[in-house]
Amino acid sequence: MLFNSYEINNMITYSKSNLSEIVVTYVKNKILTGELKSGDRLVETDMSEELQISRAPIREALRELHMRGFLLFSPKKGSQILNLDMKDIAEIFSIRIPLEMQVLTIIFEKELLDEKDLEYLEALNKKMISLDEDTISDEKEKKFIFNTYDLAFHEFFWKKSESFRRADILQNQYFQLLAAMNKDASTLGSAEEKYEEHQKIVDACRSGSLNQALSTFQKHMDSYLNAVQML
Repeated sequence: MLFNSYEINNMITYSKSNLSEIVVTYVKNKILTGELKSGDRLVETDMSEELQISRAPIREALRELHMRGFLLFSPKKGSQILNLDMKDIAEIFSIRIPLEMQVLTIIFEKELLDEKDLEYLEALNKKMISLDEDTISDEKEKKFIFNTYDLAFHEFFWKKSESFRRADILQNQYFQLLAAMNKDASTLGSAEEKYEEHQKIVDACRSGSLNQALSTFQKHMDSYLNAVQML
C-alpha cells in the first residue's frame, strides 16, 4: 500500500523494527509505481526527510534490501537499485521459470486449487482489465495498481503452494525484474495483454491438466522475457 500523509506523520509511534519494515515497503512501492528503476540511487537523507524518520532504520532497511539482492553499494554512488544487464536477466529467468513450474506442479499434485480460488483469480484479473476503462489520470497511480494486481496474481500461486522459500525467492526476483522493466514502461505490456495471459492460466488450471497449465505458464513467462529483451 502507498503511505498517506497521516501515516507518514505518525510513524514516530512505530518501533525501530517496524520502521525498517516500512522503509522496505516504501522502496517496493516506489518500484511498483515506476518511480524507482535499475541504477537509481537511494539517498538516506532524502528518504529520512520524506518519511520523517531517523536514518538508523533506513540504514537497517537498506542492509536488508542489499541482502535480498535489490541493491548494490559502492563508495562513490552509495546504495542504488540493482542494475541488471541481459546476462543478469537471463539468469533470473533461468531460476524463476523452474520455480514457477515447481509451484504449479505442487499445487496440482496436492490438489490445492478449487473453484473458489479460480473465481478469486478471475475477479482479480477483471480488476486489472478495468484499468484500461477507468479514468485514472495519474499514470503513476495506474502503474502502481497495475503492477500490484499482477504481483497479487502470481503471489496467489506462490503462497497456495505452501512453499514459502520458493515464494520468498520469487517475490525478490519479481521486484528485481520490475525495476529493470521500469526503464521503459512499454515493456510492461498493457492491462489487456496481461488479462488475456492470466485468464489463459486460470482456464488451464480449471481444465485439470498439469501439462496444459505448465505450457500456458511457460508462454506467459516467455512474454516477460521477450519484453525485457527489448530494453
